[in-house]
Amino acid sequence: MYLIFEGLMCAFVAGLIAVFQNDSALWIILLKTAASLCFVLAGFCGYIRNKGKRTISQTMLMAFICSMAGDVLLALDADQGILFVLGVASFAAAHVLFSLSFCRVSAVTKKDIAGTIALFAALLCLLLLGNFDFQGLLPVLTGYAAVISFMTVKALSLWRCRRERKHAAALTMLGGTLFLLSDIVLLFWLFGIGVPKEVQSVNWVLYYLAQGCLAAAVNQKIRSHE
Repeated sequence: MYLIFEGLMCAFVAGLIAVFQNDSALWIILLKTAASLCFVLAGFCGYIRNKGKRTISQTMLMAFICSMAGDVLLALDADQGILFVLGVASFAAAHVLFSLSFCRVSAVTKKDIAGTIALFAALLCLLLLGNFDFQGLLPVLTGYAAVISFMTVKALSLWRCRRERKHAAALTMLGGTLFLLSDIVLLFWLFGIGVPKEVQSVNWVLYYLAQGCLAAAVNQKIRSHE
């Protein structure tokens, strides 16, 4: 069943990219919301499937819901005001919940902490040295960079679990990496100077692929380390 929702998500994303070329604001909001609802429903399928162990799938589902809230808020935002800040907060909450889920699969290690610091330092250099106009939102983006750094590193840490949970680990690692890449592309789209319109479409492709991978991972019956 989750594959049906992921297929619908891909169809909605294709429609989203098509209407974006025509600057149809209403259709962009509707199709983006529909695509996001699909990965939430795909995650819900995983929650239902994991009847015996819902600790992980529950927090993953909550993360998908927070992500959808962030999608809707950013779609409704027109001037990077309060809705933008709320959208970023929703995504930050989603990353915290994703991270909590991954920590239940693989406990936090010193390598995870070191990796988070290194990735955050790289993202901070990008923020400070890139050609951006942050419009006073640099503190918000810096905090968000810290959260997504930990989430990405924890997703990649599931490499340690690949023998026991091969497909789920691979999907989670890929999803976390794609999520990071989509946010970097989104950074250039929202705050970069002279960025072409195609960048937004690339962001959507990477983002929904990331959510699709994470939703598919939930449906692989990931077990915790507890």
